[in-house]
Amino acid sequence: MNAQDLQFIALAALQPAPNALAAKVDRLGAIAAAMATMKEEADQIRAELEAAGLPSIEGQIFRASFAQVAGRALTDWQTIAQRFKPSAQLLRAYTKQGTESTRMTIKARTGA
Repeated sequence: MNAQDLQFIALAALQPAPNALAAKVDRLGAIAAAMATMKEEADQIRAELEAAGLPSIEGQIFRASFAQVAGRALTDWQTIAQRFKPSAQLLRAYTKQGTESTRMTIKARTGA
């Protein structure tokens, strides 16, 4: 047995059991599905409350208040920059790379 084998065994011992990880994936998927259902219900209730046209609505515990706010002003800097026809070198000089991140996707398995 060489040093790499010992390192592999040590790392494997530190990893959670595959069944524990599978259970966590399933739990996370169930939580995500419940959150999506709750978001859908919350959006529907919000639309009904807004449609009532009242400035505020009192509940037993919470109060909903409504106010009209101006839309956010956004400047289309890309279009402005293109009008000046910048060189590729200038674009590279002012292009920044974002930090690396990890993306995780949870989807229901087919037939599950």
